Amino acid sequence: MTGGPPGRNVICEPCALDPYTGGDQEPILRLIGVEKTLDGQKVLDGVSLEIPRSRITAIIGLSGAGKSLILKHMIGLMKPDRGQVLVGGVDINRLSRRELDGVRNRFGMLFQTGALFDSMNVFENVAFPLREKTALTEA
Repeated sequence: MTGGPPGRNVICEPCALDPYTGGDQEPILRLIGVEKTLDGQKVLDGVSLEIPRSRITAIIGLSGAGKSLILKHMIGLMKPDRGQVLVGGVDINRLSRRELDGVRNRFGMLFQTGALFDSMNVFENVAFPLREKTALTEA
């Protein structure tokens, strides 16, 4: 991946025991030249990356390097000033709210300090998004 703020590198590599050879499949997610400016400061400067299908990928970087901003762009919580975010070859910035919700339901993110509901046990915390976002039965 390239294009983090000057002097603040972000590393994005597929995590696997075997080296990824790319294959001939379209990446599941692709950022192309993504730029974002917040409060007059360019925080993402031409970020381009590809996340291959069927791979676990980690985005690692220093505090303030832009990791969370990249993730927010990946799921459409933020729109880039320039560039494209493609999920399965589709530019998510052109999707309707309903279509975007369908894309978001396919993602899972784990932050360093996860937010758990202290009023729920572990099972209830894990089950919460499934109960809210799917039509699965409790059985």
